Amino acid sequence: MSKLLWAGIVVIAACGGKQQAATGGGGEDGMSTMDKMMSESMTMSSDNGAEFGPLEIGADWATYVKMNTTPVSSETHGGRLVDTYVNPMGAAAYLDENAEIPIGTVLVKTSQEPDGSPGPLFVMEKKPPGFAPEQGDWYYAIHWAAPSAAWTKKLGGPIYWRTPSHRANYCFECHENYDRALGGVPEPQRIKSLPE
Repeated sequence: MSKLLWAGIVVIAACGGKQQAATGGGGEDGMSTMDKMMSESMTMSSDNGAEFGPLEIGADWATYVKMNTTPVSSETHGGRLVDTYVNPMGAAAYLDENAEIPIGTVLVKTSQEPDGSPGPLFVMEKKPPGFAPEQGDWYYAIHWAAPSAAWTKKLGGPIYWRTPSHRANYCFECHENYDRALGGVPEPQRIKSLPE
């Protein structure tokens, strides 16, 4: 009987640990998978797709269609609150779960840190066939012009990691698990129609 009880405790502890890590609050240092990836990326060798500069693709995100009605808590983006913006070219297809995403569609997720300060911008663009076939021809970028003091210490300053940099690989590794590689906005927070 005591062996059975001990086995049950081990199973419960193991499941609890997995659940905590999956919700972004777990791990020995309390960092989400996304935040660990960002920290670990600093030990990777430099490449042309990791040099900081002004945001290129998606710089005009404020003119895009905001796809959510309220900020969404996104565990896959470090547990940050995010807002999703899609350029006019792809907004209708983004809302229609059966539509193919047109080439030239740009998505930008703005994010907010727990203390309310701006977090990184997460960018995707659907490129022509052959751009990155192993990634569904999606371009990915993480741009953070003014990280918090704690993140500046970890990252060494502002970051701009983009395809084909290996530092942006985490984006695809996560997004390949979603329909059309989008991730989407939860139904209760998704806009119902495009603004006129």
